[in-house]
Amino acid sequence: MLFEALKILAWEEESSLFSPDQFAGYAVTIVLTIINVLVGFLIIKFLLFKPLIKMIHKRQETLNAELDAAAKAKEEADKVIAESKKTIDEAKSQAAQIIEEARENAGKKTEAVIEKANAEAANIIERAEDDCARMKRVALENMKDDITDLAVEIAEHVIGDAVPRSELLASAQKHTDVFVDAEVKKGE
Repeated sequence: MLFEALKILAWEEESSLFSPDQFAGYAVTIVLTIINVLVGFLIIKFLLFKPLIKMIHKRQETLNAELDAAAKAKEEADKVIAESKKTIDEAKSQAAQIIEEARENAGKKTEAVIEKANAEAANIIERAEDDCARMKRVALENMKDDITDLAVEIAEHVIGDAVPRSELLASAQKHTDVFVDAEVKKGE
């Protein structure tokens, strides 16, 4: 019995939270946790952070190269703009000289140029009016066909099969021609 009591006391002593065996278990747990954290850190560092940092550096280098290229392109564009302004100024001065010379020569040629321009303008206007009239006729013919088809469709829906389609088409064509011709004459 004494032995059993000592055993119970020893077991109770062993199972307390602050017993040396418990502290040893805590120490082992702490050491294993530290080792696990370090191993996890090293794995993450070598498998995740290093490639990620390499990728970030490579991207930064690419961005820096693009920014440098953009700065160079801007400098070149500024040079081109400056050259263009210089060329424009030279062209303006040349144009002023040419205009002055043209004014001096224009006194002799003005009448001939005006007559020729008026003749060409009259020609252009005449061709434009002819084209306009032709386009108007084509549009009216297309409109007549569309109106006739629409009138026949409407009449077929309203009247049904009481009147043959050919008669409806002929009647619609006749009335459309009369109406459109009257409108054209009124518009002229």
